[in-house]
Amino acid sequence: MLKIGKWNTLKVLRESPQGLYLGDGEEDVLLPNKYVPQNTKVEDEINVFVYKDSAQRPIATTLKPLAELNQARLFEVRQITNVGAFVDWGLEKELLIPFSEQTDELEVGDLIVAYVTLDPKTDRIVASMHIESFLEAGSGDLKEGQEVDLLIYRITDLGYEVVINQQYKGLVYENTVFDPLDIGMEGKGKIKSIRADGKMDVQWKIEKEEKQKEILELLRDHNGFMPYHDKSKPDEIYDMFGLSKKEFKRQIGHLYKEKKIQIKEDGIYLV
Repeated sequence: MLKIGKWNTLKVLRESPQGLYLGDGEEDVLLPNKYVPQNTKVEDEINVFVYKDSAQRPIATTLKPLAELNQARLFEVRQITNVGAFVDWGLEKELLIPFSEQTDELEVGDLIVAYVTLDPKTDRIVASMHIESFLEAGSGDLKEGQEVDLLIYRITDLGYEVVINQQYKGLVYENTVFDPLDIGMEGKGKIKSIRADGKMDVQWKIEKEEKQKEILELLRDHNGFMPYHDKSKPDEIYDMFGLSKKEFKRQIGHLYKEKKIQIKEDGIYLV
């Protein structure tokens, strides 16, 4: 059975004028010609992301979405319509956030954290800003001192509320971080404490030096220049550097101050 909103490893069943039909033994799905890897032939296995087109039919792609089903991520609002807001999630078809799933009034260009889910009424893939309604209560099998993946989805007077391992809720206290963090930032962390009610306090792990090292290594791999700047799309920056646009600008700002790179209108240059 096809896993909608997920990556599927499928066998090429047959060719058609529109593309290749792939299957898992139970269902078939079309991979349009523009996404077919070169030299792919019948009987090959291929890894594709399966979602639904505008007619709500399953369709396959080799493009990488910003988030899969049951994941939260930072998205950019691309358009507002009479059914809700549409955000860019890395695929040709934008992702809908219905008005009922919005926690704030959105405008084009807003960067928001949303959770990818299935609409129970229509069975279509949508996104929701009601992050906590999709997170499990308690701490599950997590233990104090364990390293975890974090995503900031809300800022409060106490600090930063985070999604832990795409599954649980935690809090990073503001007085435990040295540089201001922002909504949508992702990073590693450590479980500091698990309270009796299951709520978790988390330490944000500082990876500034590692991220700057990675940027410098990427620049060296690209002959000292990369075309990323203020007007670059957030998803393009995330795909290349694994950083939100705001965090990317922060990191290259540090490198610029240390005179390790130059920042110009067309991108960044290695000194």
